Amino acid sequence: MGGMRITNRPALAAAGTIAMTLAAAVAAPSDPPPAGDAATPPAATPVAIPAQVDLRETLKSMGLPPREQGARGTCSIFTTCASIEFALAKYRGKAERLSPEYLNWAASQALGRPSDGNFFHNALAGFETHGICSDAAMPYQPTYDASRVPSSAAAAEAARVKKEAASALQVHWIIPWKPDRFGVGNAEFDAIKSVLARGYPVAAGAGHSRLLVGYRDDASKPGGGVFLTLDSGLGRFDEVTYEFVRKEVADVFWIEAVTPSPAAAPSRETTTRDAK
Repeated sequence: MGGMRITNRPALAAAGTIAMTLAAAVAAPSDPPPAGDAATPPAATPVAIPAQVDLRETLKSMGLPPREQGARGTCSIFTTCASIEFALAKYRGKAERLSPEYLNWAASQALGRPSDGNFFHNALAGFETHGICSDAAMPYQPTYDASRVPSSAAAAEAARVKKEAASALQVHWIIPWKPDRFGVGNAEFDAIKSVLARGYPVAAGAGHSRLLVGYRDDASKPGGGVFLTLDSGLGRFDEVTYEFVRKEVADVFWIEAVTPSPAAAPSRETTTRDAK
């Protein structure tokens, strides 16, 4: 079974398959940089960019409100987990709370050593290799235990999600991480807004990782507006300015549900009947 499709480009990405040797978030500075960037696939047509987008009510209605990471340095893990949750919910037609604790373990496996918190690319590599289980199967703990491993039931559940995600989800990198590089250019900035306008949240790594869940143009704000965020460090929705994103963000990705599952899509019979 092949892994998730992953693209690396500064706009809305077309389908393509590459190796998982991509970017990192700025959550574990001791990590080595990734091996290199992948080839850029052909461009896709961006959507129109409205003056504002707000996915907060969508997330709440799906049963995916903010969660709090507590005193642990797991912001990139929570942000990646939230991205996976949303994309899987779009694919399945229903949401399930997934386990940041399991993803933290999987990221450590990708890194090759225990780490409480990790880069985006290690979290995604761990997900691709080990999958992810429900939060109930491996609940998040207030303190880190490097010796904790998934139960056999959690591992089996994660393997099923791994198999599903291999064909259901596609990771798109808008900005891969590179050492000592910060800031978002105009094309990447517009790409972030275009993805949000399509109804998908966007993961952004800086000194603290956040999930961007909307934006609002506002000339009175630094940089001309604000991005709405789902912030696990605060355990709530918040905002950051356009200026902050343009200057401080280091890497950006989003996860797309490639096609809805048969269970999520209405049947032809139902659609025809409802149209009568």
